[in-house]
Amino acid sequence: MKTARELDYSLHHLCIYDDKPRENMFPYLRWHHGITNFFSGGVFHVTGEGHSDYTFMGCGGRAYQIQIEAPPFQFEYERNWWADHGRGYNHICWLTSDARASMDHLLANGATEVMPFEEFPTYDGFVVHDPEGRWIEIMEYTDDNFRVQEFTHAPSGQCGLEMIGNAEICADVDAMSRWYQDVLDLRVLEEFHEDTDQVVVLSDKNYDPDGRRSLFMLQNARTDFEKQHLADHGPYISAIIYQAKNVERAFDDGVWAGMLELQKPTRDSLTGLVTAYLREPCGSNVIMLTEHYAPGASSALAA
Repeated sequence: MKTARELDYSLHHLCIYDDKPRENMFPYLRWHHGITNFFSGGVFHVTGEGHSDYTFMGCGGRAYQIQIEAPPFQFEYERNWWADHGRGYNHICWLTSDARASMDHLLANGATEVMPFEEFPTYDGFVVHDPEGRWIEIMEYTDDNFRVQEFTHAPSGQCGLEMIGNAEICADVDAMSRWYQDVLDLRVLEEFHEDTDQVVVLSDKNYDPDGRRSLFMLQNARTDFEKQHLADHGPYISAIIYQAKNVERAFDDGVWAGMLELQKPTRDSLTGLVTAYLREPCGSNVIMLTEHYAPGASSALAA
């Protein structure tokens, strides 16, 4: 069986389920985003159950993106999730060099199957639950030409806005940090502790504090809205992480663009970062906005 290191994982995108993507993506576009790709019909795949309707968007950072997926969904398991949860953050996707071997590896290490391994025209992939029940998609490009486009690393707007990753609320932060390190080869960049609060910042092997700052943040529920969502839904994908060279300006720009104010910029007592929260228009999902944060790469690049 291949090891996590051999499977060459890299963090790729967060998927949002939304039945009105053309309306709800507009605040993103006004808030310094660009569309990297539209995919529909047979570009990805069509099954007897449905077809694809995907929009990928990025902002400032080079690699990490969001994918808005709309009905009709291709598979029954997706329609079941939509019936249970509606609009929301559905899964996080990693790229791998060998999807078939990756599925064997994840199932042998505590993941549970959601969608079996399948070969599609442009990629091979599958979906599993992590040990706390969040969805993980694994994708291996198999077409010589097909790729979701990446942006050149260039912070957007006068505020210097960058979308760089996602946060997850965990029932057991330590256990999930160990699992993602052991099974998906993530590396710890920095940890923060204060009383019962904990934040662990991780990234993949491609982390670069200057040119590719994809971050994966695991934490306990700290705010009232996080605690309520955890009580209602269990451990979950909690936020898209944005950073800005001018957080106050980026926050004001977001409200102007159509995001909803949740918490104004204030210094986080645990991380020390100026942090604000917004709600985006699809399902009232949360956006975490912080000041520029680029921990050193020594931990991420360690052998």
